[in-house]
Amino acid sequence: MYRTKTCGELNQNNIGETVELSGWIQKIRNLGGMIFIDLRDEFGITQIVIHDEDLQEQAKQLTTESCIHISRKSCGKSK
Repeated sequence: MYRTKTCGELNQNNIGETVELSGWIQKIRNLGGMIFIDLRDEFGITQIVIHDEDLQEQAKQLTTESCIHISRKSCGKSK
């Protein structure tokens, strides 16, 4: 209902799929051009990378322990 995958089950096999995740923010790192969010649920942690400037402005309003829901295409580097 709130997610298509848990943070613990998302992996390289899901690259290219649109996934929905729900959880709370464990850590936020703002590196200027990108924002990294460690999203946690009861099953694990997934790193969210935000490149889009509009989404970065929204992400700057978030704090640790905030609960969020995100729907985006999964990406990553396959080996």
